[in-house]
Amino acid sequence: GFSNVDRFVKDVSPRIKHSLQAVDIGTKDTPTVETSQSPFANFDYEAQWYPVTWARDLQENDPTKVTVFDVDYVVSKTADGEIICMEDKCAHKGAALSQGRVSGNGKNFQCAYHGWSFDGKSGECTEIPQLVKADGSSTQIPSRACGKAVPAQIHQEMVWIFPGGGLEKALQASPPPSVQEVETEGFKLGQFVRDFPVDWPIVVSNIFDPDHGLFAHQAASFDMYSASTTYPMEIQNQYPEDGKGWILESKVKADNKLLDVDAKLREAQEKNKKKKKKNTKDTKELWASSYFQAPFHLQLKRVDPETGSTNFVSTFYICPVGVGRTRFMAAQGSKASVPRWMTKLFTDNFLDQDTYLLATQQKNILTAEAKEVEELLKSVSSAEELKSVSMTTRNKMFCLTSPTEKVGARLEKFWDETLLRVPNRIERLLQLNAVGAFATTPPREVVLDRKSQQLDISKESQDVVKNCRTVSKYSKLAAVASVALKFVNKAPKALTSPTATIASLGLCFLASSLAQKIEREYYFKYTDDHRRKDLAKIPEKIWIDKE
Repeated sequence: GFSNVDRFVKDVSPRIKHSLQAVDIGTKDTPTVETSQSPFANFDYEAQWYPVTWARDLQENDPTKVTVFDVDYVVSKTADGEIICMEDKCAHKGAALSQGRVSGNGKNFQCAYHGWSFDGKSGECTEIPQLVKADGSSTQIPSRACGKAVPAQIHQEMVWIFPGGGLEKALQASPPPSVQEVETEGFKLGQFVRDFPVDWPIVVSNIFDPDHGLFAHQAASFDMYSASTTYPMEIQNQYPEDGKGWILESKVKADNKLLDVDAKLREAQEKNKKKKKKNTKDTKELWASSYFQAPFHLQLKRVDPETGSTNFVSTFYICPVGVGRTRFMAAQGSKASVPRWMTKLFTDNFLDQDTYLLATQQKNILTAEAKEVEELLKSVSSAEELKSVSMTTRNKMFCLTSPTEKVGARLEKFWDETLLRVPNRIERLLQLNAVGAFATTPPREVVLDRKSQQLDISKESQDVVKNCRTVSKYSKLAAVASVALKFVNKAPKALTSPTATIASLGLCFLASSLAQKIEREYYFKYTDDHRRKDLAKIPEKIWIDKE
């Protein structure tokens, strides 16, 4: 990525300079190269395994495109459960291998354009049909005909790839993160996936910000994870692999904080009699624990301070698809098994409440970040030097004052100090800014389009929609049949009585209505009307309006 930035800036910088002059976010001071050693100085985005899709969403021997840091890869699951992965680019003419097939042995990707085949483990070109002779022999395949294989594996039901290097480097890196409860207590993961047109650092920061949950989601449980002057947050940092990684953990007493203040305000205004607030406090003292393993994995859970055990854990895998793009994968871990379609219904409605807010943030954050990168490029002799430079975008834009935001400020500092090391980010950020991609926020119907973001990438969801349509269709046919029976002379009276007909029609209507309701959950839903209804809940149960 960095090797191309110098050429890009030389060619494009004059054209984007004019658009940057129209933006004035934060101070105009020119950023400078960091001189003091930061704990994030050695963090390496190319020394990490990245989650790309749930294993259950890969069909056997079916090439599937995934993207990390604006680079496309093709993955497939073999008959014996292994994962093969390559860059999604045929060495012949650059066509996408994900548009091809997996050959009969289940180990090779075959390009649909000219039939070239590549070993999915090594990237070696195994066959060029045009070079095969009638006797089955073949002329020597040139070394430049090989593609780039990428290490891949399945860990805790998730497919992980290592785009930062070959197998030797992958084996030396830290393994993919684990959810302890899955290994030790037999928890089952209720899996969810959805793509968003929102920058992945913004999504990660949002998950690690419990203060937003009370207002954006009107969910009282978020107060358990927030801090206050009475209940300060305890924070612990780890820097494994000589600083190539970073783990941030925080914990706070799982008790009401802001909600207790609100209750006292209501009492002072004598409105508590009209609206009694639900007490969300646990009968047993628990700690609300938050865990972040940079740059993409988070866990939230309430634990027993004596045993460290929990009954439920929320875990998140944020795939860094590219600038302004995120694959959001999450799982609710418990010993109960919940159908995936039910997990999807709840999670989609939950995410719709704040994702558009993140999109409105993105316009401001990425515009400011692009402007700062332009200024930084003027102060260094080469793009390679940017790896040692810290930005100040978030530090200058954000005003973090809440006791909870002590941990949030740490995360934003991490983004400011390390995002310039993200592969391909500088070039892609400038390209998008040059064409005005951050000038406006896309409409709600685009940002929250469930069809393109979830239905189109999940065969299980497609099967649910197909089944809903089948139920709706046959329910209507059954309703017609129940009415038609009344006109059949030899039909049993038990089936043609008014009571039986009404009951039959009622069941058919109920089945059809339920099927149609579930199907609608897979398409855009969260309109402005939904938003207004949700916001009306804030003064009712979260934070009382001042008189």
